[in-house]
Amino acid sequence: MLIIPAILEKESENALLQIERLRGVVPWIQIDLADGTMTESKTFDLYDLVGELDGFEVEVHLMTTEPEKYFDACAAIGATRVFFHLGEVESPSEVLRAMDPYDFTKGIALSPQTGIEDLFTYIDEIDAVQVMTVMPGKQGGAFLEEMLNKIVDIRERRTELWISVDGGINEKTITTVVHKSLDAAGVGSAIATAEDPVEAIRTLALIMEEEHKEQTNEK
Repeated sequence: MLIIPAILEKESENALLQIERLRGVVPWIQIDLADGTMTESKTFDLYDLVGELDGFEVEVHLMTTEPEKYFDACAAIGATRVFFHLGEVESPSEVLRAMDPYDFTKGIALSPQTGIEDLFTYIDEIDAVQVMTVMPGKQGGAFLEEMLNKIVDIRERRTELWISVDGGINEKTITTVVHKSLDAAGVGSAIATAEDPVEAIRTLALIMEEEHKEQTNEK
């Protein structure tokens, strides 16, 4: 399971500072965009990151009711994967069609209030799912462990689908997601607010490694 640092910032200067601290440390980063239509918070202009993300695979988490407005910007920063929120758009089918001309892969994010059956309508049209384990829009929210139940159903429906979780992952909660057949975990404040982000990532990786060892020994 990959640890993907999630960057949620109002100002691009702060985002760029985080990016520089992570360069050469992790292969993937997640850029969170909020424009005030889905959450109260707003983030910086994605175009501020053009030319700044060399060396990273980039996924973009679009917290907006109008994700199509940002696909050009996602492409401009070199996004590999883009998530939009299923429960926040009028026509998911139209959003998915709007993604067709772009090179990035198609991802759906599931807010806690979005049911799994809603996802299954579109599951054969997408490349990735992100299960939100906090209410989206603000880092540091309470971890919603019950959301992990969605992962089992998704994995049973499409075994090869990229599945990640996002929200509330830290040294205490990461042990609950290690064995959930996940490809990645988006980690926000546990890395962003750490005095040493690199050490924070190493600590999370070590906890995962120890958890895997314990499970192996139990078998």
